[in-house]
Amino acid sequence: MLFVICGGVWAVYPVVFSISIFCGMFHCTVTALLSIFTIASYCLASFKSAGAPPGIRWGSYPMVGKNDLENYTFCTYCSKPKPPRAHHCRSCKTCVIDMDHHCRNCVGASNHQAFVIFLISVVTSCSYAAIMTIYASYLIWPPLEFPNVSSYGQMGSKKVLMEIITSVASSAFFLSARGIILVYLAFASLSVNAGIAVLLCQQLSLIYEGNTYLSHISSPTDIHGEKGLRNLVRFFGCPYPLSRLLLGYTNTGKSQNNSGSKLL
Repeated sequence: MLFVICGGVWAVYPVVFSISIFCGMFHCTVTALLSIFTIASYCLASFKSAGAPPGIRWGSYPMVGKNDLENYTFCTYCSKPKPPRAHHCRSCKTCVIDMDHHCRNCVGASNHQAFVIFLISVVTSCSYAAIMTIYASYLIWPPLEFPNVSSYGQMGSKKVLMEIITSVASSAFFLSARGIILVYLAFASLSVNAGIAVLLCQQLSLIYEGNTYLSHISSPTDIHGEKGLRNLVRFFGCPYPLSRLLLGYTNTGKSQNNSGSKLL
């Protein structure tokens, strides 16, 4: 991550500042904000507790109120009551509420939001980095030579495409070190963006379904909660006006569908 940030700043910003000072300062500010937001969300997801259940010893009845342990099971590893939707992580050696997965640190009820926000910030940052590196590469790319341009009208589309590819490939040999790093960063940003975007879509889909990844793979046919946009609003903690607007819009759509089905 730091290599991409530092390499991008070294390779892109001399080109950006050559356009105008305002353009360079604007993109420096955007880069700083995206970098801080991505690193901060990563630290929260990595070092924040995933969400351990209450430390109740099995058999300590005076400490437990009536029906407080309803639907609880017994964890043989922790020797403690385990709440519903909690799973025991053998790496962390503790139970985690709404455990999604373990990758260096458990992702559960307490840091799942930070993990998804980290994925969103990575996708946004990689998209921005890809656009900037491609644009900077376009500005400093050596001139393309087309020796057979006069006969392009008599060539087929495949031959014209091969001529263009050959011209771009031959001009790439004259790229400076800055240009080579720009091309590498463009491909790296696009590759990382594709993989993280797939993971983000999977996470948002599971949240929409009211499910976690671990629960999904352990019992894919079971319905763990009600599907709907309400799950996403609750997960991200949207402000009341925004949540009311989103949920009101979806409820209006549902009521229209229901009225249409009744008419049929």
